[in-house]
Amino acid sequence: MVLCVASITTVSAQTAAAPKARGPALRQPFTLKLKVDNDHYYEERYERHIPYVAENEVYLFLGDKFGVNLTVRNDRVMDVRYQPDAKKADVWFSFEQPKELPGGLGMTLSIDNKMKHGVSMEGLMSMPNKKEVFKTSIQSVKAGKSGLETWPHPISQLVLGNLQLTKDSTSEPTK
Repeated sequence: MVLCVASITTVSAQTAAAPKARGPALRQPFTLKLKVDNDHYYEERYERHIPYVAENEVYLFLGDKFGVNLTVRNDRVMDVRYQPDAKKADVWFSFEQPKELPGGLGMTLSIDNKMKHGVSMEGLMSMPNKKEVFKTSIQSVKAGKSGLETWPHPISQLVLGNLQLTKDSTSEPTK
């Protein structure tokens, strides 16, 4: 994946200057609040407008629920675009910190693949109070199925990239 979490401010500064009609959909400034143990929370303020999707990478923060549409040519993903409408999305993401997980500290990523293709992706994550960016595995999701990823710790940001069709791909995405 070309972009890493550490360089997101550079990317968001560049995308904020792009024309709105052509540029990526951007988040309004927000404060991220994650539970880090039974008694403490991590908070971080994001003042810059961070994209939901940029350069074919998906940027996820706690509470995000949105989708993407994939442009496919010759069985290759050529473009990934933000889609806020669940009914129109090819792939839908939901990134949460459920209270049901032990201590309510872990994170879950739900992926709903509405296409007639399987899809795979790679993941990078950042964690509260750590400067490193960590690679994480994301299981591919078969055509028309859902997948669930869980982590036993809080995640500040998850970046998904290198979206590809998997071997169970047989036709173009449905819109």
